[in-house]
Amino acid sequence: MTNTDTFEPEVVATTTPPERLSLFQRAADRVSYAMGTPLNIGIWIVIVVGWTLLFALHIVNASGTFLPAWFTSTGYNFPLNLVTTVAELYIGFLVGASSNRSERNLEATLARIIGQDAQISSVEAKLSDALKQNMLLTSEIHALTKLIHERVCVGTTGP
Repeated sequence: MTNTDTFEPEVVATTTPPERLSLFQRAADRVSYAMGTPLNIGIWIVIVVGWTLLFALHIVNASGTFLPAWFTSTGYNFPLNLVTTVAELYIGFLVGASSNRSERNLEATLARIIGQDAQISSVEAKLSDALKQNMLLTSEIHALTKLIHERVCVGTTGP
């Protein structure tokens, strides 16, 4: 075997350069990450439990008289409903951006797996070639050893 026949696995590039995300995508990624942290979830649990206890323990009158009249009036409900509708729309965009981020990560992972699969196929082919060469050389060595043995044995037993 010559130096060029040595087995060296081929290295396949499996990473792609990261794409440049827009300002909205970066902001949505940060917000969606923060929304899913245990600290954020804990804060909202405390707020909901506190709000419930305010009414359950009669600290605040449930009829809503503790709130200013302008806040509970019909005129204020329109802007309040508008703000909540816009907030829900933003949350929908946030969920979509988070889903897109997950899809980008999945696509990158699949691309790496495909690259590794190609590398494994290349290594398997090279190993198969190396095994064939090894079997051929082993059979040649066996034949030569048998020939040497016959000549040595015949050479010592003959007249």
